[in-house]
Amino acid sequence: MPAFTTDSYLIPKLDDDSVFEFETEVKKSRFIIFLKKAQSRTDALKLQSDLKGLYPDASHHCLAFVAGPPEGNTVIGFDDDGEPGGTAGKPMLNVLQHKKIGEIVAVVVRYFGGTKLGAGGLIRAYGSAVQAAVDHLPVMERIAMIEGQLQTAYQNEQGIRYTLGILGGSIVNSQYTDDVMLELALPESLKLDFESRVTESCKGQVTFKWPDKKC
Repeated sequence: MPAFTTDSYLIPKLDDDSVFEFETEVKKSRFIIFLKKAQSRTDALKLQSDLKGLYPDASHHCLAFVAGPPEGNTVIGFDDDGEPGGTAGKPMLNVLQHKKIGEIVAVVVRYFGGTKLGAGGLIRAYGSAVQAAVDHLPVMERIAMIEGQLQTAYQNEQGIRYTLGILGGSIVNSQYTDDVMLELALPESLKLDFESRVTESCKGQVTFKWPDKKC
């Protein structure tokens, strides 16, 4: 049986292959920040690897990512990439989590400018660099969707498809036997509205099956 997604949350408003770039400077050290959508640890590590190839002469390529919803059970991680432990990746991750943006990876490419910043200076520099980049990043809401099934007579299918369409849903699969069985997806917040409209249009001759818990 299909399951609920998590609640709605913000994600980068970027194409899957697009990378957002922002640059700042602290005591002559260059901090070039790259932000990209990431749905897995593999996605995040690939961006870091790609940037190491593009900027091989940089001092560090530090990483932080939230590969899923910003809250709850999700995959997170960070890498200081040679900076003193806890001075780069962790403050970068703190910013992403504080801003409550999911499905995002941040890589900061640093070119050392000759002046040592110290542990506290590095924490502030990496954190503020990602903060500034995220403040300029276009974001959008990822709408929580629910998937379920319904069974009804053939003559009701066209009306159901129309109702589903105007509510921002879609048909995932369909099966035809004595009745029609439709697997569908729609915004979770509109589930009760959809049920009400379809029940009325089908004169009650419809059966719904929804998952009973989130995951």
